[in-house]
Amino acid sequence: MPTHLTMMLHALLYRSPLGLARTAAGGVSLLAAPALLGAQARIASVGPLYVQPVGGLSHYVSPGWGGSGAVTWLGRSGPLGLRFEVSYVSFPFAPADHADLRTTAQVPVLVSTGGSRLALSAGPVLAFPLGPVHASLNAGVGATGAFTTMSLTGLGSDDRYNRPKRFSDLAPVFQIGVGAGVRLARGVQVELAAAFGAVGPTSYGLGDRIRVGVISGPYWGPRRQWSEFASYRLAVVFGQRG
Repeated sequence: MPTHLTMMLHALLYRSPLGLARTAAGGVSLLAAPALLGAQARIASVGPLYVQPVGGLSHYVSPGWGGSGAVTWLGRSGPLGLRFEVSYVSFPFAPADHADLRTTAQVPVLVSTGGSRLALSAGPVLAFPLGPVHASLNAGVGATGAFTTMSLTGLGSDDRYNRPKRFSDLAPVFQIGVGAGVRLARGVQVELAAAFGAVGPTSYGLGDRIRVGVISGPYWGPRRQWSEFASYRLAVVFGQRG
């Protein structure tokens, strides 16, 4: 009898009942894994993204365009699932819609701001049909990298007064959204979705104190504060429940 077969028989004959139970449980888990994976449907989506800052952020940052992609796991029969999303948005460099008066000399200055944000989030999704429409509700929490460029005008014509400053922040992001899709072909849908969210403290606007140095130029920086946004997404969705 081959040595490896002898060792296997010896293990089965002399192993404790607890060990045999663990072996049996492991075998059942391996056999059940394909069935558990088959009980889920994986759906992917990709498309353009439009982000509209709201609240205080809207005074300094113009709306931006980007793209998003998501992967969703849904139960074959139930409405609940899990959704992962990654998005990138670029905001054009543009002046604020008002001047700030926060220098020691009480000189009005105008802030120009631009930048980008890269976000990754995950959360539950509730998907259900409404006649021919595939509706969904989702929530997500994650992190965003906010990269901001700012400059001031009104402090002088020297380059050291107008030179842009760059700031980067890593902050939490929260959002809730709703979507509605219609079928184009088997396994392909087009979906229109909207979401509202908040981003943890990031750099925008102006700090409470702006000092102008005679030799070294202006001392200024943004406040780090929470911001809100509304986003709109048009996506092509691939995949379907079995």
